Amino acid sequence: MAKDPHKILIRGVNWIGDAMMTIPAMRALRRLFPESQTTLLINDPAGQLFQSFSAVDRVIGFTCRPGMSGVTDRLTLVRKLRQCRFDLCLILPNSFDSALIPFLAAIPERVGFDRDGRGLLLTQPVPPVARAEGRHQAYHYLDLVSALGPIESTLNMDLDLDEKARQWAKEQLDPLKERRQGPLIGLNPGAAYGPAKRWFPERFAALGRRLAAELDAAIVVVGGPDEKGLGASIAGAIGPEVLDLSGRTSLPQLAAALARCDLIVTNDSGPMHLASAVGVPLVAVFGPTDPRATSPMGRHSIVRKECPCAPCLERICPRGDTLCMALVEVDDVLPAVKDILREGEKREDKSAAP
Repeated sequence: MAKDPHKILIRGVNWIGDAMMTIPAMRALRRLFPESQTTLLINDPAGQLFQSFSAVDRVIGFTCRPGMSGVTDRLTLVRKLRQCRFDLCLILPNSFDSALIPFLAAIPERVGFDRDGRGLLLTQPVPPVARAEGRHQAYHYLDLVSALGPIESTLNMDLDLDEKARQWAKEQLDPLKERRQGPLIGLNPGAAYGPAKRWFPERFAALGRRLAAELDAAIVVVGGPDEKGLGASIAGAIGPEVLDLSGRTSLPQLAAALARCDLIVTNDSGPMHLASAVGVPLVAVFGPTDPRATSPMGRHSIVRKECPCAPCLERICPRGDTLCMALVEVDDVLPAVKDILREGEKREDKSAAP
């Protein structure tokens, strides 16, 4: 590249969890080109999470409908990008479509991984690095930025919170916390990727009851619009004082609600990575996925059991019994929760010491 780009477009990834894992790459790009104007192009509604993100100056959210309507949506987006006159596009997803749109928009420099038959659409095709066993997925995106210049490969996944959402979360959750002496604990029983990643609802409910009884914890259940029924059934099984926010939040509100919790118990999911990005300690139940590749950052504990068929990375259990999740009992998760909370108390005591 002859000179630093004036206007950069980042083509973001679609899944919320993956989007959180691109945060280190976007921060590295900002440090590499601090004077450039950077725009993030990302599917709605994930773009809502980055409206206050300090590593980008602007967010363009978009939706492409299926079928012929999607062709019209893509052409409209191409025209919009042409008008912006970007100098460089960093293409984080691996799909053909994600490289085609910057190509049609005539962005002069297009950098992405050379895979899925899209090498001719890129001006700087980067050979994909074989994912080493146990290497975190966030490094995959950092590899792409490193093709543009020297960077520090640090996994800083901090996400800036929207202030209006932060105030909303305070109003929703503080009254709940005031009614209890113990911590505020969030339960995230869903996982958009597929049912194989979900710990059993009855065990989330049993865990919630024990947390309320043994720790005098306040409990909030969170989840997406498609998980309203799941959240309601778990909240109802725990007791009347549980706050169920499943399907009742925007993504910025969900992030802010997670940030007000003292700890989250979660499946491997988008909200898991979102909670990690806003600095909340986590206890994460893993089954069919590999925690070495997609673990949360920050303070966390992984609960999983050795299983001959895991990690299989399947959305639906090929066996039909979700053995990897069935092996995880409430008595496995509860001690992890208590250990993380005690660790937090020790840190607070040390910071308060003269």
